[in-house]
Amino acid sequence: MNATDLKDMTVVSLQEGTKLGRVEEPLFDLAARQLGAVQVKGEEGTFLLPFAEIQSIGADAITVSSSQVTQTPSSGGAMDALLDLRALKRLKIVDQAGTFLGTLSEVDVDPVSGQITKLVAHEGGVLGLGGTTTPIPSTAIVMVGQELLTVTTETEPTDAASPPEQSGG
Repeated sequence: MNATDLKDMTVVSLQEGTKLGRVEEPLFDLAARQLGAVQVKGEEGTFLLPFAEIQSIGADAITVSSSQVTQTPSSGGAMDALLDLRALKRLKIVDQAGTFLGTLSEVDVDPVSGQITKLVAHEGGVLGLGGTTTPIPSTAIVMVGQELLTVTTETEPTDAASPPEQSGG
């Protein structure tokens, strides 16, 4: 699931049977390679919903057990280390050889585990058209800094270069 699909998704409390609000921003913990929380705008204001408290991310809504699992945004908390999608898309991606791959254009997450499954770097083009797109598996993330995301670009061996599988006979 592309992380931008989470924006504007409705958040529903199963216990109260109410709509709590809509997702404003997904928030990521790149060190853990995971969706850390979502920032939600509701009638009572903005709150945070830690990923661990999400029951399910469906096609139309995110469900939680109850409104009691929401958190009020505060400074100095664990959620301060999370990066929103806008901040991520400003990161420049450089590989271990020092090659600039582009800026982060997409983040894919597994809706069940919250794990980041893939990043996409984009370089060049005009108004998002053309240019070079480079998919990057989340396992390639080395470090996330204020301005740079460093990755490895070691590729998997192709079938021709892989040793043949042994059959157990």
